[in-house]
Amino acid sequence: MAKAYSNLGDNINIDYVKLKRPMFTGYYTKINGHKGHRIITPKGTIMQVLSYSDNTVGLSYGLISYQKQQHIYKPTHPADYNTPHYNTKYFTPYKLKLPVRNLPLQSGREYTNSKTDNYKPIFYITMDGYLQYYSHARLKHYDVKNIFESKSSAQYENPLWRIKPTANIKVNHYKIIGKTSYVYYKRSIKGLKETKVSAKYYRLAIKRGTNKSQTWRSGDEAFTVWWTTYSVGNHPFYFIREMEADN
Repeated sequence: MAKAYSNLGDNINIDYVKLKRPMFTGYYTKINGHKGHRIITPKGTIMQVLSYSDNTVGLSYGLISYQKQQHIYKPTHPADYNTPHYNTKYFTPYKLKLPVRNLPLQSGREYTNSKTDNYKPIFYITMDGYLQYYSHARLKHYDVKNIFESKSSAQYENPLWRIKPTANIKVNHYKIIGKTSYVYYKRSIKGLKETKVSAKYYRLAIKRGTNKSQTWRSGDEAFTVWWTTYSVGNHPFYFIREMEADN
């Protein structure tokens, strides 16, 4: 009897998938800054689900290191290409083992919709295992206010996803205890408060806090933001989950 496969589009809770076989997912090599040849994404690759329709899915490599970006042509919006066969024959639903991977965290207690919070330092851990840190000066130079607001009105075109970080370091290993992710690497990063735990390693503690939201109104217009608080080395950070303007 033929094996029955499930359509993954029926599950709205899938954020990541693992590829069961090599396939084209919409990415190309980068040659002199231009689109080159198709990249066949290897079996076992973890990819972020951006959208799906019928039996197809828009996939993204997610946040990848600046070094890796130099060899990959990234479409403006990766979900412009829909990979076929969005079912359990080709994909396995996946949950990130490091919960804070692929989440840009910005310095500050919370989102306030105030200019004083623009350009606060941001860092994130890439899908290929690097911690990338962006200083106030670097963000201001490229007019990156936060992960949603920049000189570009489109989130996917935010310079943050393409510019060289102020500092980056390979994550050697990590462990999870409750709501806290402990990330280990070999060099201190100015701007983050790590603990030196051995002759080789520094440890950064990233603890998830609470989900918050707020709406600002002006006449008939409303602006709502949803964010999650974090403690990073006992310093406040937050992750903006969503922004929505209602005109």
